[in-house]
Amino acid sequence: MKLLNLNLGIKLDNSKDVIKLIKEEQCDIVAFQEVMRKKDDLVYDRYDSSNVIKSNTNFKYSFFGPLWYAKHHIKNNIIKRDFGGMTEQGNEILSKFPIINAANVFYYKEYSEFSDTTNFRKEDHPRAFIDVILDVEGTKLQVIDIHGCWNKDKKDDDRTILQMEKILSHIRYDIPSIVAGDFNLLPNTKSIEMLSKEMINLIEKYNIKSTRPKFDDGLDKGNLVCDYIFVNNKVKVNDFKVIDTNISDHLPLVLNFSI
Repeated sequence: MKLLNLNLGIKLDNSKDVIKLIKEEQCDIVAFQEVMRKKDDLVYDRYDSSNVIKSNTNFKYSFFGPLWYAKHHIKNNIIKRDFGGMTEQGNEILSKFPIINAANVFYYKEYSEFSDTTNFRKEDHPRAFIDVILDVEGTKLQVIDIHGCWNKDKKDDDRTILQMEKILSHIRYDIPSIVAGDFNLLPNTKSIEMLSKEMINLIEKYNIKSTRPKFDDGLDKGNLVCDYIFVNNKVKVNDFKVIDTNISDHLPLVLNFSI
């Protein structure tokens, strides 16, 4: 089986490229971050990546966990990004296997409107992770999909410690379990160490040096590690790779595994 993890990047109009990647990699499960889903028909297609991607792939099952909603993004009273209509952003899991249980677990703020981004660097927006249980031909598989709290230096703070404690409280050890996502954290942080003590950190095991292409957009810089996949000892890793591509401002992580 193959699992693909990717932060789509809200700034990018890349659904066609993502669809092509999914088909090329023949993915069975996809974990997305920064995926958009329209709440009305006025939304531009580029801000409806959830529906665009699903309508052009063959996943029978999905679970979307919204974090916030907005019609536009304003900074210092100036519209910086117009969505066309009301849309929402969050995390999403696509699966060829039935989803038998799913939850959108908030650990920082709650689902709410996020239109004014002026104080984003200090306040961030609501954060949650998806926790789903899949039925893989009679065997249960847990997949947790997270987009972690943002901070400039991608270092520890009280929020990142709390997010790890929350994830750790949800991880199953009686069944195969995978935790994937954009953690917004560097490898040498206490937060990542907390999870690495309990699960196998594939970024560490495979000596991955970067999960982002080179860039500097004024908010973030690339060419560093902040995306991860962790597995417990009930998941057999057949292969793990990071694809070098400019499809997003994050690199796709691909796990080939069996259970």
